[in-house]
Amino acid sequence: MVRSIALALALAWIFPLSAAAGDAANLTRQALESGRFEAGETDLAARVAADPSDNEARFGLGMVRFGEALEHFGQRQYRYGLRPPPNAMMFRVLRLPVPVNAAPEELTYEKQRENLQALLDDLAKVEATLAPMSASETEIVIDLNAARFDFLGDGKTEGMETLGSIIANLRSPWGARGAPGPSGPFEVKFDNADAFWLRGYCRLLSAALEFVLAYDWRETFERAGSLFYPRIAPPPFDATPTLPDRMDLADFIVLIHEIRWPVSEPARLQAAHGDLKQVIAMSRASWKSILAETGDDREWIPGPQQKNGVIASMPVTQAQVDAWLHALDDFDAALDGTKLAPHWRFVRGFNLKRVFFEPRDFDLVLWLAGYGAAPYLEEGPTLSREDWNQWSQAFHGNFVGYAFWFN
Repeated sequence: MVRSIALALALAWIFPLSAAAGDAANLTRQALESGRFEAGETDLAARVAADPSDNEARFGLGMVRFGEALEHFGQRQYRYGLRPPPNAMMFRVLRLPVPVNAAPEELTYEKQRENLQALLDDLAKVEATLAPMSASETEIVIDLNAARFDFLGDGKTEGMETLGSIIANLRSPWGARGAPGPSGPFEVKFDNADAFWLRGYCRLLSAALEFVLAYDWRETFERAGSLFYPRIAPPPFDATPTLPDRMDLADFIVLIHEIRWPVSEPARLQAAHGDLKQVIAMSRASWKSILAETGDDREWIPGPQQKNGVIASMPVTQAQVDAWLHALDDFDAALDGTKLAPHWRFVRGFNLKRVFFEPRDFDLVLWLAGYGAAPYLEEGPTLSREDWNQWSQAFHGNFVGYAFWFN
């Protein structure tokens, strides 16, 4: 008995980090699957403060803070009665499946900008948490179909959307509510490669938010916001009666027409450019880590050497990895302006970097027609249809689907 205790103490002394390593992973799982994000953040933040090199606690804290970011945004959207139309594909950030609010508050343009800025701040907090992670390998298992969110803000998660169903909803082509996800447990063993992936996704969302906040879209919001929210202030028609079954089509036409936004905060576009550069850097780091993995257990994104990916319908081959890394090089060159982006109307390409650093008012229709791109046209190597065909062929015609997953 004494000998056994002595042996246990000796092992705990020799392997102190290993002995405590599972605690942070368990805390993370408990926080996400119970919906007790705030308590989980407090516990994990204390561990990171006590030992900044605790990779597992830091990874777990970043995951919990990402869950909080989604929950906080969902609560704000529930407060104002978000009900996105099924064809809101281009507004992916407004496709969070929040419950129906029978008594929503009035939403103004200023409040909506505050909502988007709050999400941006939460995402920056996640990135700041994960950035100091070391190369020391860590793993945290989460059942995505057990991780629930308190979108009502009443301290209850029963009947709320799970993280698995939210991911399925966002991945579906048109964002249809209730898009089916995997039934039963949906366990994923997240590792260091997925930490890079999560950082990249935070940066991608941040780039989109910075882009939108760089412009003044008040008229778009006040004239077409009723597509998404029932109580827009000021109301577009005051007390003028309308036929509800005819509003969506009319408002969607108005929405497209009104996406002509003056630049109001140009520095945000440079921030968006920096975020997109980091998306590419994080994707490269993630794949470097994935390709070095020797384990094969409930992988979020498997390498070609792994066969136990959790999304069985989307296997990953070496040819696809090679094509993706090549695409990253091309996207990076386009952001740097060393390769030009194509436009269907012109033989020459346009300099994407100048779009961010020499901003003009953004008019969606004029960009689609070519007038928006015209000031940025240059001579030089341009991404071609052949590049797209190669990517599409490697991913069997589903390059966009894989790109959304790979990030």
